[in-house]
Amino acid sequence: MLVMDEDNQEDRSGSAIGETSRRSYVRMLGALGLGGALSGVAATNSRNAGIAAAQSQEAASIAVSDSGTTVDDDVSHLDFGESISVTDTDMDTVTVRGETNPNVVDVRDDLGVEPEADDLWGAIEDHYYSFEPTERNHCYKIPAGTWHVDTDNVHFDAHEFLGIVGEPFAVLEVTDQDVDRLMTVGTIDTSLPNAQRTVLRNVQVDIRGEYDAGICRWFTYRYGLIENVSMRGQRNRREPTYGGDLHTIMVDGRLPTTTNVIRNCHLVNGDTYYDRDSHFGFAIPFASEIYNRGTNHWESCKAAGYISHGFYLSHDSGRNVLSDCHTHNCAAAHIRLGTNDSARNCRISMTEHPGVAWTGLWLEDGGNQRIDGLNVTNEVRKDTELVRLTQDGPARLTNVSLTDEGTDGRAIRIDDSGDAQAVFDSCSLRDRTSPSVSDYAVSVRSSRVTFTDCEFDVSSQSSTDRHGLFVTDGDGSINRIRIDGCSIDSDDASLRFAESGADHSVESSFFDGLVMSDPDTELSNVLWTGNRHYGETNFRGERVQWQGDFNFGYEL
Repeated sequence: MLVMDEDNQEDRSGSAIGETSRRSYVRMLGALGLGGALSGVAATNSRNAGIAAAQSQEAASIAVSDSGTTVDDDVSHLDFGESISVTDTDMDTVTVRGETNPNVVDVRDDLGVEPEADDLWGAIEDHYYSFEPTERNHCYKIPAGTWHVDTDNVHFDAHEFLGIVGEPFAVLEVTDQDVDRLMTVGTIDTSLPNAQRTVLRNVQVDIRGEYDAGICRWFTYRYGLIENVSMRGQRNRREPTYGGDLHTIMVDGRLPTTTNVIRNCHLVNGDTYYDRDSHFGFAIPFASEIYNRGTNHWESCKAAGYISHGFYLSHDSGRNVLSDCHTHNCAAAHIRLGTNDSARNCRISMTEHPGVAWTGLWLEDGGNQRIDGLNVTNEVRKDTELVRLTQDGPARLTNVSLTDEGTDGRAIRIDDSGDAQAVFDSCSLRDRTSPSVSDYAVSVRSSRVTFTDCEFDVSSQSSTDRHGLFVTDGDGSINRIRIDGCSIDSDDASLRFAESGADHSVESSFFDGLVMSDPDTELSNVLWTGNRHYGETNFRGERVQWQGDFNFGYEL
């Protein structure tokens, strides 16, 4: 299990800078009956931007006209000291000078940062901490260009709203080897204040050269959005001098009501391979860790060339929903899902071996996983399997299409707790592997597994036979296997029971190869009806109280 290390910076929100805010001004004016007469606000400037006041020709006073506001007859000026400067624009309104909404901070115009020169990240950090947490309500607009990141792991710990947005698109270039991670948002602690709403959009992180850094670890409280974020350059997590953070993008919603959307993010340049037996310790592209309690929606994201997973989304009590995502040439598990997670219309492809063991889809932890429309294609050697089920609860896989042209290894292994049902519905396997060892494409090692309307087409491209579906766990009994409306075509054995079991149902299915059971098996109370056998049947074990009729090419 991967557990995120706690990396929280000191809360600097007690700073006196910026204690007077736009909201405070509005409250003061409202108390005097002038709040509705204001239009526009002052832009902030540089790192003292918390003082939201514009310069005027008459500092420190507001000239009051007859605007319909209730003011004593003997009051001609409202004096706020040095905290605000305004000027009247006509006989009916009073306007605070300023060209932009104070919630929008242009990093060039308002913070004075120059592209390819100044430390953008340090300037944003200083501005952020110049406000109290409840007054942090800013969107930092980054104009097109390349902007330097020289500050490590800015901790945006608590805010009402934080936006970091390229307008229309910006490159964040890491220019200091001490930058291991660009940012941390929020805290593990769910007590207030916390990171309420956070947006990161339209940026590309550049780590080319002798640099390596993760992008973010987010602990969100209400809502988070990461959109159109990518990385230029290859991660180098194991580099001993400047290797960066374990995570590239990691998102945890800290409350069951938290929602995060990670959309159209591409991490396709992978991590640098080092000669190691394990994938542990390499960078992870997309992750949700043990502190996630909310719901994360991963939409149209892509990971390629990573040695430690593609999407690492297990071991949490929240929920992860993948849709239209793609992983390519990743090691460990391309998509690793936990309790209540789901994936829809996703794709896994392998055209080059990553150097360490890999798996396609892996379901683990508790149950209630849902997979719909997964497409897996493989052209390389398998160390494990394309689909692995080791979860402790029910799971359903629908419209899963597997195409395997690699070598050795299984396409599907089901080894869950056996107490909950795993269902494969309308799934297909086209196995054209070139095995060096005689093996089965589908391994069932648990009870209560159902295949309905599935097609397994298995044909070896080498001199070694490739078999179909194998039922065994090597110890004890496997019960309640259901095969209904399926077709299994293989070189030799289409279906083999190597373990005793009861209450199997095999109905309306096609078997082109051998159907058999081992000599030491006992199969009892089996429903075997309406099947077509085009190959030999050889039940060498004991059969007790079978129920069968209307079978073709085979007699009970």
